[in-house]
Amino acid sequence: MSTKKILRCGVCGLGRIGWGFHLPAIARTGGMTLAAVADPMQERLDEAKKTCQAPACFADWRQMADPRVIDLAVIASPTAFHREQTEYFLQRGIDVFCDKPMALTHADAEAMADCSKKCGRKLMIYQPHRTTGLTLTAKKIIASGKLGKIYQIGRRCLGFTRRNDWQAFAAQGGGTLNNYGAHFIDQLLYAGADTKGRALRCETGRILSGGDAEDFVTAVIRGDATDILYRLEINMACALTAPDMEIFGDRGTARAENGVWKLRYCEKLDKPEMFPGMAAPGRKYPPRVRDFTEEELPVPDTDALAWYDHCRAFFGENAAPFVPVEETLEVMRLLEECRISAAEFLKQSHHCSMENAEDEKHT
Repeated sequence: MSTKKILRCGVCGLGRIGWGFHLPAIARTGGMTLAAVADPMQERLDEAKKTCQAPACFADWRQMADPRVIDLAVIASPTAFHREQTEYFLQRGIDVFCDKPMALTHADAEAMADCSKKCGRKLMIYQPHRTTGLTLTAKKIIASGKLGKIYQIGRRCLGFTRRNDWQAFAAQGGGTLNNYGAHFIDQLLYAGADTKGRALRCETGRILSGGDAEDFVTAVIRGDATDILYRLEINMACALTAPDMEIFGDRGTARAENGVWKLRYCEKLDKPEMFPGMAAPGRKYPPRVRDFTEEELPVPDTDALAWYDHCRAFFGENAAPFVPVEETLEVMRLLEECRISAAEFLKQSHHCSMENAEDEKHT
């Protein structure tokens, strides 16, 4: 008979991610059981009780913060509630698994991490893109060395959507930088084996969104350990597709599109004969490299719900955290750097526009 502890889980928030991911994941993961749910909407509580046989249902999430009821609080509420709810559960002796982004601000995220340490409780953030087929294959390609030294990795997320829910409003923690950026900055750093970076430039805009939060982001981040340039593009006002991810090395390139990674690289790249003088030999351009090897690798399907195996291992079996909180804090710091960079660029653009208007007035 197994002596492993069965983790009693309480899901806080029965919206899209709570209902569509966390509840099914808990149900299929050995060593975990659903002990309680919390949501202010009674119809959602009734649905959870009927569909998931939730033993305890709470309209006030604070009532669920009882170590006699749950061992692990799963925070699936909107971002604006993450800090308050996380700290409340931690302070009552309950470990926390919180959805991304960790909080509204880097300062809030640091406070959550500090609270975890002071309370002696575990805290981990859900970063699902670490285990996708796209990411795992990217790491495999990089590790193979076929592309040579990696100098740039790009990630795109495109769509044509007019967001009209809470994630369309900045005050509620909405916007594509929080919603998607928290995913993809973590994914890029994880793929490139960087745990720290610096945001070099970011621009944001609101194109189609019904609220006031951005739905367009372009950002450039430099990895500290590898010096890789990470390029991120999130555009919810794009009606065409483009590659999801690209990896650039000094011996070749890999591109992921339509479920397939395509590689084109030189297995051997000879050192060219150099002519530093001003006159090009024979007035010709240097010959292009043509001896390429080409490969295709399918992006494998992965079981998203299997992410909870990492939760069980960390919270129930004393394994190391799959997502160390320090790495999530770095993502939060980079998100903040991106917001500052975008605000500065907007300010500079507005200043230039005012100067141009003033110049035109006097011509």
